[in-house]
Amino acid sequence: MVAESEHTRVERAVGALVALLVILAVAGVAVGAVAGADQLAVITPSPHSVDAESGEEFTVDITMVTDGGHGGEGVESVDLVAQYHPEYLEITAIEPGPWLEQDEETEVHEEEILAHSDGTAILEQWREPVEGGATGNERLATVTVEVADDAPPGAANINFEETSVNLERSYPMPIHDQNVSVTIDDEDEPVESFDHPEPDLDELEGHQNGEQDESGEDGTDAAEDSDNADDSVPGFDGITLIATAIGSLVAVFLWGRDCE
Repeated sequence: MVAESEHTRVERAVGALVALLVILAVAGVAVGAVAGADQLAVITPSPHSVDAESGEEFTVDITMVTDGGHGGEGVESVDLVAQYHPEYLEITAIEPGPWLEQDEETEVHEEEILAHSDGTAILEQWREPVEGGATGNERLATVTVEVADDAPPGAANINFEETSVNLERSYPMPIHDQNVSVTIDDEDEPVESFDHPEPDLDELEGHQNGEQDESGEDGTDAAEDSDNADDSVPGFDGITLIATAIGSLVAVFLWGRDCE
């Protein structure tokens, strides 16, 4: 009779273990789906290769394509950051395209920051209200570039590596970007590198075109919005579920040992 009771306990423990393994499998699939659902934002300049002469001006259209994040979450804001060597090139204008106007109609705001001494130009764009955010394939911006009059021959780049694309709940998206290669006076030897300062939007607003804003005022709305953003992490609920299931699994295992 005792042997039968112990056998029943073992069966119950095995059944509980199987149930918990099923929970773990389902939770793992859910977390994997959440983590894998955040899509890529692809930024493509056109043209991506330019042959120019000293003193010449040209424009580049920047296109972006993305399906947004998990659950159809759209893009709330984009900070397009273009960086270059200021002794060879200068971005004189960075104008918004219609990308953020896609999907639900809303107000789209923008701000242009040109900090030539830092070799940096930034176009901030954001939807207010977000209205689900934007997705799709459209022109994000048009960049106007001038080659310096005294620029020596060489191959200079414009890169967009510091660009940020934020989803509706302020989550950053992974980005794939492509450089613009500028061949000056038919010389394809790369120019020397330029150490760009870390792009701080508030600081750059006071250094547009290399001039210090002595008023001491800078844009703080973006920082305040960041402080008020939802700090939750996508997929965290699924991770919590797995942790709970593992804890339960351990408890059942220990209980089974006590029953032996």
